[in-house]
Amino acid sequence: MDKEKKKLIIQKVGKSLSLWDSIFNTIRGSHRMIIDSYSSGFEGFLRKDNNILYASIENRNLGIIVRISNNYETISWLIPFYKLGIYKSRKFSIHSEGQYIKFRIDKNYIMNKKFISNMFELKVQYNNQYKAKVS
Repeated sequence: MDKEKKKLIIQKVGKSLSLWDSIFNTIRGSHRMIIDSYSSGFEGFLRKDNNILYASIENRNLGIIVRISNNYETISWLIPFYKLGIYKSRKFSIHSEGQYIKFRIDKNYIMNKKFISNMFELKVQYNNQYKAKVS
């Protein structure tokens, strides 16, 4: 990865979690999950065949990275915590700036429940830090 991309990633979603956080406090990344649908903003990047699309999520200090496996490429969606929306109804979905990815709720989702709870907790911690600075 070149220096410009790495700088952009750190600027948007922060540095990778420390080894200490990864071992004791925070789950760093999810197992892959099946994408059921996505918003029109992804149509130019993702294939339109009948193969299953998979994605995984990585926690960072200031946000998350959603990595989508597409043929032999990986597409990364950087989402800062202050722009992150997390929803669960019939599907589990991640939203940011009018775009979304909806994941299938199946055994892969169940395997990632602890990770998803941890991701939500990191978002809450981030929001609480921001509120403390403003007050």
